[in-house]
Amino acid sequence: MKKQYIVIGVVVLFLVSIFSGCFGPKTTEYFDEEYEVDENTVLNVATINGQIEIKTYDGDTVLVNAIKKTSFGQEELDKIEINVIEGENELEIEVEYLGQRLTTPSVDMNIKIPEKVTVDSVTTSNGAIQISGVKGDVNAKSSNGAIIIEDVSGYVSATTSNGRIEVKETTGIKNLESSNLGIFAEVNDFKGNISISTSNGGITVYINSSLNANIEMSTSNGQITISGLSLNLTTSEEKYKVGKLGEGGNTIDIQTSNGNINLYKLEN
Repeated sequence: MKKQYIVIGVVVLFLVSIFSGCFGPKTTEYFDEEYEVDENTVLNVATINGQIEIKTYDGDTVLVNAIKKTSFGQEELDKIEINVIEGENELEIEVEYLGQRLTTPSVDMNIKIPEKVTVDSVTTSNGAIQISGVKGDVNAKSSNGAIIIEDVSGYVSATTSNGRIEVKETTGIKNLESSNLGIFAEVNDFKGNISISTSNGGITVYINSSLNANIEMSTSNGQITISGLSLNLTTSEEKYKVGKLGEGGNTIDIQTSNGNINLYKLEN
């Protein structure tokens, strides 16, 4: 019993050593810059802990408005760097944290771009991503947050470990994957074999009825509903269905382990 108390005491002292004196005043700092771009510019954005919003506007430069926040004072805030690399055909915006705390400061980013700029990758380790009105085969990744993509001229992919995914009004899609919460997708077109999957949530897909595709749907706990589509089913079970749309072709694999799957005709 005495040994147990000693172990508990060591753990408490360890936690105290980490957190005692660490909390300070909430500190905020603003980053507002603009960058020259042209029709060949490709944008890549990455932040460590915060949300990212990207949309187009009627202008010629990229406007970056970021808010850095921490509860550990100015000294901790100074350990956040927003690095902007302007290449010949690339604009890369990356947040770097030089500290060692388990609870990192946050950086929320609001970015406005001209319509001529192409968006490539958008990544955050903890926060939501919202992208609208842009062009490019966007690849959006978050480890904890929703991803909403709409009105994009390109084939988009989205991955989050904890958040819903919503993709609509895009040229097409690639893979859409969430570990938790639902997925809503409009599929005008797709390239290669793709996956739309979540481990905990419902999936609703509206698909262009003129596409040629093999569609496979499975759920461990839920129902599968098909409406408005002429889908030639080769396998039709309560929780597993396989069918051919049009002449068939590449596969759209739709999977959830806990939720319903709804497949509807996309009305143009």
